[in-house]
Amino acid sequence: MKRLALAFFFGNLLLLTLLRVAFFFAFRGKAGALDPHDLATAFYLGLKFDARLIAILTLPLLFLHGAATAYVIAVELLLLIVYAADFGSYAYVGQRLNAALLEFLRNPVISLHMVWESYHTGLFILTIVAVLVALTVALRKTVKKARPERRQAGLTWLIVVALLACIYGKVSRYPLRWSDAYFSRNRFIGDLAINPAQYFFETMREKPAAYDVARLRHLYPMLATYLGVDRPDAGTLNFRRTVAPRQPSLGSPNIVLVQLESLAAFKMGVFGNRSGASPNLDALARQGLLFTQHYSPSEKTARALFAVVFGIPDVSPWQASAHNPLTVDQYSIANAFPNYEHFYFLGGSANWSNIRGMLTHNLDRLHVYEEGNYDAPVIDVWGISDEDLMLAANDVLRRQQKPFFAIIQTAGNHRPYTIPKHTHGFTLRHVSDDALHADHFENDEEFNGFRYLDHAVGLFMQGAAREPYFANTIFVFYGDHGTRTGAPGEWMTLGDLSPIPYHVPLIVYAPGLIRTPQVIATPSSHLDILPTIAGLTGIPYVNQTLGVDVLDPAVANRSVAFYFTTFRDPPDLALIDHHGETTVHSSDRSDSLAAAFYEASRWLLYHNR
Repeated sequence: MKRLALAFFFGNLLLLTLLRVAFFFAFRGKAGALDPHDLATAFYLGLKFDARLIAILTLPLLFLHGAATAYVIAVELLLLIVYAADFGSYAYVGQRLNAALLEFLRNPVISLHMVWESYHTGLFILTIVAVLVALTVALRKTVKKARPERRQAGLTWLIVVALLACIYGKVSRYPLRWSDAYFSRNRFIGDLAINPAQYFFETMREKPAAYDVARLRHLYPMLATYLGVDRPDAGTLNFRRTVAPRQPSLGSPNIVLVQLESLAAFKMGVFGNRSGASPNLDALARQGLLFTQHYSPSEKTARALFAVVFGIPDVSPWQASAHNPLTVDQYSIANAFPNYEHFYFLGGSANWSNIRGMLTHNLDRLHVYEEGNYDAPVIDVWGISDEDLMLAANDVLRRQQKPFFAIIQTAGNHRPYTIPKHTHGFTLRHVSDDALHADHFENDEEFNGFRYLDHAVGLFMQGAAREPYFANTIFVFYGDHGTRTGAPGEWMTLGDLSPIPYHVPLIVYAPGLIRTPQVIATPSSHLDILPTIAGLTGIPYVNQTLGVDVLDPAVANRSVAFYFTTFRDPPDLALIDHHGETTVHSSDRSDSLAAAFYEASRWLLYHNR
């Protein structure tokens, strides 16, 4: 069985590689200009994806005996059918085989008739039959001529270990994931790299795309009016608007977004907390623009980043949209800043929650810094400490010669609230349980984790202030989401939709560019961050997302903040209006602006290319 297993592995690896080459030549006309390095990387990653699939299929062969021939024939038949369907899918709809195509089975007779008339189906079937007949004959001859193998348990387990390594696919904390394929802005490059069987399986893991186009068209007019769509059209569901500068350009200022883990507004001094746990963030808030009515659309970190970068509430019903291959294509206002280099800094692995594919596929000239790129030690499951992350980010940014757009994502203010033994000047504080609870902290660990995050921000800003780029940079600090831990008792008033767990700070700090501190009470959410920053810099841009520039006087008197219950399907919805009043709505019965946001979000997840 060992010889048969090895022949099966390498033979199929060669076959799938040839099919990948055939895919490239068959569909390269859809690709546009291709970067040779990206092309080579796609074939390399494709080899790894193929090796994973074949390794999974090879493992049973090591332990089968009499049924080996039948198993090989069944597997080869399945592979040939999958690849034939995959080539047909790409030729017909420009998508690799995925679960969404199962919709065609609702009308199987019509679908099969269309396939028969559109493609060389008869030739495909004859080819598959011929291959299987030839394979059966070859296997029978091989089995007859094969000599009994000596039992070598050690060799068998060595092969098992090698196959398991192919299945894992990477030398890192996280295994090879489908999102690794979408490292390029060119969609064809990602499609070339992916393995269709794995892609189909990944899309099967997600719930089918769920949106109600008829209901969205009914709700569309009120949302189009709110957003200021250029040419409203409920038929095409157009959300596009070209935004002219509302103030003189600031030139090409650098943009640094800092996503702060679990930073609830009610734990900060500028929002009335007396613990003194956030002196650095409080100082930035008092010296910059403090948005006091800012909200995260949901209570999950990956969903928060998605909302900020792509301007859509991530209302996917199961996992975050970053996990779904069918939502990998997204438009971002981050690309509207001309000729900017993009950076993403994370203390852990960017394979976390498939963030790598979500960002690298959609942001121009993106440089990812993650665990393994830093000299600092890993301290827990979240990677290096927030202190070391901030210092490393400053070290990279100070060396840039071009304007840049950077995202720094912290993670330490989260269980297990690890404080490293060796810090850059941070000292623990211990207070009584009564004092902790009075200031809305659960325990010492959470209190010091919050303080440590604030300390890391202070360390970063001290370092940045010494660099030339500081004077021409807009720093944006926001909480990814709030927390229910230690929340004041009144948060239960509206149950799961009470605003306190969604209420987070948004601070815009740019002393070289914004001279006058302001407190801004206009309701806003993560959807509005990029349109607001683009408006602040004075650049023209196209917006096809659900965010607005809340500093625009024409918007401020009607701005709203939308959020929803992350852990319900369908979710409950809430809207905070420009009067600061919160209203709760049902996602399936309400004809409200909140319902319009929800329905548009469900649709845009799949239509925001």
